[in-house]
Amino acid sequence: MRDEEDPGTLELMLPRKRGRPPTFGYAMTDAQRAARYRARRAGQAGQGDVRTCSDMVLLDKIRAAISGKDPELTGFLVHVLWQRYPLQLK
Repeated sequence: MRDEEDPGTLELMLPRKRGRPPTFGYAMTDAQRAARYRARRAGQAGQGDVRTCSDMVLLDKIRAAISGKDPELTGFLVHVLWQRYPLQLK
């Protein structure tokens, strides 16, 4: 503890906590973290450019194209995924 009245005491430099600092000044609960993730993913799903969306959104779009029986869109989306992760054949 530090005495506010004593001018000779100094503030202790304690080691910082481990890990990443909290985003909003407090630690989020698991439910809040999941809600932010779902909102961010839903925001990317409406994007027109599939080349810049996340991998999970791209996989969701591939799944929807397969269940919608659209072979051209499925092929295009799989090609975009292949461009991100090309196979190294030996």
